[in-house]
Amino acid sequence: MEAILRDQEFEPFGESTLDERKRITLTKAVEELRERFKEEPAKMHFSIYINKAGQILLSPGTTIPLDEVWLFKNPKAMESVLRGMAQAKEGKLRKRESLAKHADDEID
Repeated sequence: MEAILRDQEFEPFGESTLDERKRITLTKAVEELRERFKEEPAKMHFSIYINKAGQILLSPGTTIPLDEVWLFKNPKAMESVLRGMAQAKEGKLRKRESLAKHADDEID
């Protein structure tokens, strides 16, 4: 497993000690991640890396549902979605007719 260091600037955040069950409390750090990335802690997972000096790096991530992976594997589709989201954020929306009349249509 090779770590990808996305930013060289680390900031001191706090200290922690092992509890009686050899666990380290990361509550404050996880709350900071939640604020920065707007992700619920229950959806986070961490890749764990350790170097020869014994330093530990936790790299936060999240999982992608299998039925959404196609979007991340399709650069053109992802670009289109991101462009649409940027346009919506800028208020560049167009009113379209309702598709409600098709709600009961048979799907092949």
